[in-house]
Amino acid sequence: MDIATAAEQQRRDGLAAMLMQWAPTWKGVTDRIKPLLDQPVIRQPYSAPSSQPLVVAAGATGQVFPNTDFSNSLEWPFEVVRIKPTQDSAHTFGDWRISIKDQTFDRVLHKANQIVSGIVEDNTGVWRLEFPWIIRPKGGGFTIAVDNLDLVNPITVNVTLVGYLLIPRA
Repeated sequence: MDIATAAEQQRRDGLAAMLMQWAPTWKGVTDRIKPLLDQPVIRQPYSAPSSQPLVVAAGATGQVFPNTDFSNSLEWPFEVVRIKPTQDSAHTFGDWRISIKDQTFDRVLHKANQIVSGIVEDNTGVWRLEFPWIIRPKGGGFTIAVDNLDLVNPITVNVTLVGYLLIPRA
């Protein structure tokens, strides 16, 4: 082996050693980026508000929002991560109860009707689902019923489902 060949071999060995030092850093960067680039779905932000406020008479129970308000007629699943209830300014979250039932699986999300103040976070007024609930496409949805605990005044309420459409990556 002549001197030029030996020098070239040392240069290659040095370059290989230098690249090996960068390998853990490069792997860490690619591992963090990979989930963003390699998801099987695109998560498009989406919300489904009620089409109009529901006015519930004083002391009335079981008043239901129209089924079309919370049905998913799109071709992609809807992943619900938050439920945002609101009411008129004369009432609080403690003045009404809510019951949410999944139409597709015929499952109620509560054991019994829940007072809204017990399920929403105090500082945001939002019910964050610990595990997102998927509403199936083309006909899946929620049936939401409301009870007015105020025996004197009617209450006006709204509900908005917030989450993501799960669009398959092409």
